[in-house]
Amino acid sequence: MSNQYLSLREVGRRLGIPPSTVVYYKDKYSKFLPSVGGEGRRQKYSVEVVEIFRRIREMYGMNWSTEQIENELSLKFGVLIENIKNDQQLISGAGLESSSDMETVIKGLSSVLGKVSDLLSNQALFQAELRDLREEVSVLRTEKRKLSAETNERILDMAMEIGRLKRDRAELFRLLRAGDSGPDDSSFPSSDYLERPLVIRNSDGEYLGVSGKGRKHFSLEDFVKLLENSVNSHMSVDLEWQEKGGQWILVIDASEVQSAQKKIVLVTEENVTPNKNTVVRIDSMEINGKAVPGALLFSLFRQIRESFDR
Repeated sequence: MSNQYLSLREVGRRLGIPPSTVVYYKDKYSKFLPSVGGEGRRQKYSVEVVEIFRRIREMYGMNWSTEQIENELSLKFGVLIENIKNDQQLISGAGLESSSDMETVIKGLSSVLGKVSDLLSNQALFQAELRDLREEVSVLRTEKRKLSAETNERILDMAMEIGRLKRDRAELFRLLRAGDSGPDDSSFPSSDYLERPLVIRNSDGEYLGVSGKGRKHFSLEDFVKLLENSVNSHMSVDLEWQEKGGQWILVIDASEVQSAQKKIVLVTEENVTPNKNTVVRIDSMEINGKAVPGALLFSLFRQIRESFDR
């Protein structure tokens, strides 16, 4: 490490900075740039301040504020600046004037600066390790979001599978109760009837149905499955279709040991709309003997539309 002292002009030459710029930095951040000798051009600076001038130049290039620059200088070069000041006070207090005495002191100062340089190198290493850790955390967070999305998708698939199993279970019970000869087709709506668009009609005679984007319309079969899924899977479920006066009536009985019975009665009939479309209209619906108001049916259909349109 060099023991020489430099003038501001020499500092500017080494850094390729105009003398006027070096003087500006010196005046603005003089407390971070300890000098020796007289004033003006006779001032000299330890060769180690070249690094301080270089760092000030870099921070100006990054448009840092004065406060940010001073904080950075205090943090990074505080120990270096303090040691230079202490050594200068030591030289002044001891009355060291000869070149040999100065060289002795400078050698001791060089040792201190070497240690400071090692500390700065370690600091750079720690900062690099910190950046690596931040990148690793970012990758882990991305993987976590991906796993969370996959888990939610699997949960949704399982929920749909559970719904299908519930419907299969209910159908199995119905077939078992029908006897070995199998269900009577005359006591069960046709597949065309079940697959027709399901609608309700408001007080103005308008038909309200549900159709999905890129999907088929919402049918009576879809609605029956929805009712089946609303019944607790631990309940015993009995489904029965009845035909009366051109209407098909679905009766769902659900019961559980030591629990109240739940009975749903759905009355439907086939209609032709003014647009000549054949649909199945819900005429009425009861739950445990109480009629479901028309307003509640409209609300239910709006909720179905919101989920079916997705």
